[in-house]
Formats: sequence, C-alpha cells, structure tokens
Amino acid sequence: MGATRPTSDLSSDRHLSIDMLTLLSGGLSVSLETWSITRRGQICCDRNTMSENNDTDNSSSGSMAAKLYADIAVDYNATKSNPFKRYVEESTFASALCPSDDSSLSGQHVLDLVCGAGHYCRILKTEWDANSVRGVDVSEQMLAEAKRQEEVAPLGIQYLHQDLLSPSAAEKITTSFGAPIADLVTAQYLLPYAANKDELNQLCVTAAALVKHGGGRFVSIVSMLSDSIISASKEGHLESKDLGWAATWEGEAHDGMCVELTLFGEARASRVSFPNYLWSRESIEVALSSVGFGKVEWIPIEVDDGARNRPEVVC
Repeated sequence: MGATRPTSDLSSDRHLSIDMLTLLSGGLSVSLETWSITRRGQICCDRNTMSENNDTDNSSSGSMAAKLYADIAVDYNATKSNPFKRYVEESTFASALCPSDDSSLSGQHVLDLVCGAGHYCRILKTEWDANSVRGVDVSEQMLAEAKRQEEVAPLGIQYLHQDLLSPSAAEKITTSFGAPIADLVTAQYLLPYAANKDELNQLCVTAAALVKHGGGRFVSIVSMLSDSIISASKEGHLESKDLGWAATWEGEAHDGMCVELTLFGEARASRVSFPNYLWSRESIEVALSSVGFGKVEWIPIEVDDGARNRPEVVC
C-alpha cells in the first residue's frame, strides 16, 4: 500500500513505515503462531509533541500538550507496565524497525520525536544498537525525567524541548543538535495530536524535513479512526479491563474526532488520561504522500513471547 507524489521536491524513494498498533479501536485480529490478539482499538498513549515557551508559531495545541504532560508525567511513566505496551507495542515496533532477526540499527543516526521520558530512546540505543539517538518532546517535565535517567546511566542521548507544530521546528531541531539529517525518525503517537488537517500536514512536513533523503525512514505508532469506534459511535465508550484501557467521546464518530483515552498501569495501580484525534488511514496516507513520502506501509502487530502466560493478552 502506498502512494507517490511526482511533483514533490523530496526524494521519491524515501521509505515510510507506519506501525499501526490497535488497542482502542480496530476490530481486526491477527494470528501469531497458534494464538491471536483482538485489535480493539488504539492505545493512544501520547508522549506528544509540542511547544517551547519562546516559540510562538502555531503553538496553541503545543501549549495544551505541554501543560497536560506537566500534570500527568509521573502517572504516565507508571503506565509503562500496561500489558499492551509491554507485550504488543514494543515487539511490533521492533519488527517495524528491524524486520529480520539479524538486523540492527548499527551505524544509523536516530531522531525520536515525542520522546517523552526517553523510554524508546534508551531502547533504540541499548537493544537496537543505534549509532546515535536524540529525543525531542514538548514536555519539560518528561524531558527532565529523560535527562535524569541519562545522568544515572549515560548512553550519550541528547534531548531537546521543541514544539513540532511550529513551521520552524525542523530547522530548530537540526540547528540545536548540530547534527545531520536522521537516517531514521521515530515518533510514538505523534499524528493523533493534530487537531485538524492543517496540523496533521504540518507534523508530516516536520517529519519529512528531518528524514535523510534517498533511503531514510520514518517509523511511527499511530492511533486512528477504526470500524469498532464507528460501530460504537452512539455508545461513546469502549473499554478493556484486562488490557487496561478505556476510550470515551461525544457525538457521532468522524474523521479527526477527539477521544479521551485512559491507560492503566499494572493491576490498575496507576492511570492517566489524555486526548487523541483519530484520523482515518486515508487521511494519514494523503498527508504523508503530500509531503513527499513515496511509500506508506502498515505493519501487522506482533506479540512478544513473554505474553504466552498472559491470558488477557493472548486470546
């Protein structure tokens, strides 16, 4: 699946992988060996994007996200124990990054947008052997935790506070890090913080500007509008107590709808809620192809072997 835009001034052979993980909509099931996971929607755990105090370009959504994560930073980090994140999200993301068992990110420069407290930044360095890793996020509180962990166990990871909705975001990121364009740009739940199509396009513009021309990749986890959200439109609520998530919304389901997502930690000892805007696959593909990405690939989910003894994860 993919689309090209011949008139783009970006390299047409740039490859874009999008890793679609579903927890709060979906309605698909994927078999892995002898068992399957029901994809009942998207886990919209944003570490999201946006806003630097001295950056006033288009920063309203960024400012809101920054404030949100200032309030929930501690509880958000606690939700890393969520079974979906532990056994599905991370293993599928690894599959998208390194498709074969013997592959790695050795020699590659990686930029992690919406890095939050640096969870994936550290994994990119320690488990996937990236040559260098840099992280960008809107939340000063999240970045403070990322930097604290870097001080405790140094890996050479650099972090930057920046609003990704700003038209000047890519330039500021490149200038601040003093580094070349990335071989790989990753972003966990970046696009679901676009409140309208102009913002969706701007986030794609920023990602495209930061990816190396002629072979660089952009790999992202997204939450999106799905059949199960649409079918439950009148109820305005979806929930899985076993997998630890809930989604609520008002009104009829539609492209770009706002959903409040709640994610629970292990044994529901912690919880955090945040908004996501759910865009259709078509809208996401159009936005990506419009900025020059030549191919969009949707990766099926994979389950970690550690989930075999978790009946709430393995169906």
